[in-house]
Amino acid sequence: MKKNFKGLSLMSLVFVLLTNFVYAQTDSTEVASIYGFYSYSSSLMNASSAPELSIQGNASHTATGVQLTPASSGQFGGLFINGRTFTSVNGLHVEFEYDMKNGAPLSGTYGDGLSFFLYDGAVTNPVIGAAGAGLGYSYNRAMNTYASLRKAGLTGAYLGIALDEFGNFKSKRFQGDARVNGISGVTWGQATSHVTLRGAKGAVINSNGLGDGYTGYPVLVTRTTLSNTGAVGRVLQSDRSYLATSNTLPSLFDLRNNAGEFRKVYLDLIPHFITPTTTDGFDIKVDIQTAQNGTPINVINYYHYKTSVPYTENANPQVTDFDTSNTEGTPTDQTLNATVPAVLKLGFAASTGAAYQQQIIRNVKLTLPYAAVTNDDVTSTCKLQPVNIPVFNNDIAYKGPISITTPPTGSSANIDYSTFSFTKTSDTDLTLYRKKVTPQGTWTYNKSTGIVTFNPSSGFTGTATMTYSVKGRTVKDVNGKIIEPYGDTAYRSVPATITVNLKTTGCVYSVISNRMVTQGVK
Repeated sequence: MKKNFKGLSLMSLVFVLLTNFVYAQTDSTEVASIYGFYSYSSSLMNASSAPELSIQGNASHTATGVQLTPASSGQFGGLFINGRTFTSVNGLHVEFEYDMKNGAPLSGTYGDGLSFFLYDGAVTNPVIGAAGAGLGYSYNRAMNTYASLRKAGLTGAYLGIALDEFGNFKSKRFQGDARVNGISGVTWGQATSHVTLRGAKGAVINSNGLGDGYTGYPVLVTRTTLSNTGAVGRVLQSDRSYLATSNTLPSLFDLRNNAGEFRKVYLDLIPHFITPTTTDGFDIKVDIQTAQNGTPINVINYYHYKTSVPYTENANPQVTDFDTSNTEGTPTDQTLNATVPAVLKLGFAASTGAAYQQQIIRNVKLTLPYAAVTNDDVTSTCKLQPVNIPVFNNDIAYKGPISITTPPTGSSANIDYSTFSFTKTSDTDLTLYRKKVTPQGTWTYNKSTGIVTFNPSSGFTGTATMTYSVKGRTVKDVNGKIIEPYGDTAYRSVPATITVNLKTTGCVYSVISNRMVTQGVK
């Protein structure tokens, strides 16, 4: 980061201040998003007062994030970001950090794991799905002896993504206390530490147990993170069978981060175009960053989640769930209606059983795929000495049509300097703030150079901070159709923070002599 103005003469300092005054841009406004989408971010730390958040079960707010489960057996908790909806037309990009630690294993494996899910934004009072292997997303059916264990799947469910440490989320079960469709008949090379996607809530099939909330949620794709050999994953095919996955992970890891460090999940839902103007669901990509500043590891690589998904309900009773018979019936072929809801909401859940661990999430961000990305900047200055900050050096915006075969390219050169704004008052604030005055000093932005200048106040000590955000550019074809939408307000970056620290050593200050003044005194 550049540190200017060291050892300035008085005339130089005056010149710089006048230059900044002349070229600093005034506030202006931008146009509201045509897509109705605005980014969201929350640290989830000490967030009990956040109005958009609601927790269920054993979840609790803590200083390190939302604890979905403590490290004890038989726990079950959920978090809904129910006060915010997100339009789905342009897809979604989600990031969050998680921690799985402490607890006790069962047969060498901790459990159970956690899920991230998307559900219909029209649902106002969502109810979490089944505990245990359901991870708060899928359902659990049971015979009458275990009627208390019956639980419908997540209300309005569209997509569930599990970080399944114990490994049961993907599995078919038919027994007295647990009945759910899934993958069966596979001798896994590694049955634990799976990233698994399940689909939307299904249709009512009958009144003998397969009713509202007790069908669908089929396994779409699963992949262990522990091995590249043997049966490491399966993916649902159009003929309702499961094909072995063939992707190789560049490095292997356990979803449980044994050292207790937080890990980061990156999730992309990219619209799957079948014509230039028609889409069929999403292409879904899941990456996990296992070390701070490390390269994310791709686990699920653009699975095509279609709007119509053939699958098998393969955990059916011979007659009914509402008796004491544990006789399995015949599987039935079904087709899941996975039409994408116009707006989506999101949430998290986790559970523990005889195997248990503490499970925490934090730092959730939700933007559009290929929205601009701004990163934090840190610099320092001396007392009363302005500092110039080239904030865009570590930021990017995108250029090129949205595609998974030829993705848009990200570069700082794609940033539209005119879209810069200091801290906004809300996600829907359309003012572009180019000057902010704080007790620590004055922040100004030069639209011509992309430079932020911080001019400390006379009483400034310690640290000054300011956030900012930017966008890319919108490109249209000869017919006026948008082919690159990155200048829309929906593609504004999540704000980054500029930090200026006051130096206490190594500063050189000009001394203004009184000699010429006194010579002029008669």
